[in-house]
Amino acid sequence: MLYGVFSDIHSNFQALKKVLELFKKNDIENFIYCGDIVGYGPQPAECLDAVMRLKNLIIVSGNHDAVVCGKMDIKWFNSSAIKAIKIVNEELSGAMLGFLASIPEFVENKDFTLVHGSPGKHLTEYLVNENQFMDNLTLWKNSVCFVGHSHLSMYFKYKGGGVLKEFITHGQKIIMDKSARYIFNPGSVGQPRDGNALTSCGIYNSQNKSFQIFRLEYDREKTQKLMKEKNMPQALIDRLRFGL
Repeated sequence: MLYGVFSDIHSNFQALKKVLELFKKNDIENFIYCGDIVGYGPQPAECLDAVMRLKNLIIVSGNHDAVVCGKMDIKWFNSSAIKAIKIVNEELSGAMLGFLASIPEFVENKDFTLVHGSPGKHLTEYLVNENQFMDNLTLWKNSVCFVGHSHLSMYFKYKGGGVLKEFITHGQKIIMDKSARYIFNPGSVGQPRDGNALTSCGIYNSQNKSFQIFRLEYDREKTQKLMKEKNMPQALIDRLRFGL
């Protein structure tokens, strides 16, 4: 089965449209979403509406999703994120807030595990190094785990006691070893942080056991213009240009 894997839209509807176009072009009808639909960007309602319309969606909550619907304390966020969150709250309907509140923090099925941060700290841990991978290894059961949160397209591979960590570039396809365990991060749709401003997503083939990353150009200028119109923090506007 083919899955479109994506994460951290962060209210960037222009980027989300390109990702959904890619999925449609590749006949993707099943979706894995690693959390954070809202926060930072200018079009939270549009992004939520698009995600809520997806069929066959397996989704977990991100920390921004959780704070917007009142499930997480806003004190853990920086001033720019707080300002963006307050703008978000004014635009979301009751049904959208209810949807955010209903999203689980952790999903595990026969094919994969899904969580925003890490299996140990669902909403808060940025899983970016080998020591963290080992600390979390016993906290999920199957061979594949998908995470988000760090906004970095990367993967970890564990086999025979050793851990491999690598970043994944556009078009790169990871052919999985059936005797190994993996954690994959598809990167961020709406706010990449790896020095590459292109939106990021992945396609997972659960039958052939492969994962491929795609980086796509989108109308960043339109997103930035909307952010300026809504008086969003300049730092959030600027980082879309540089992918930081």
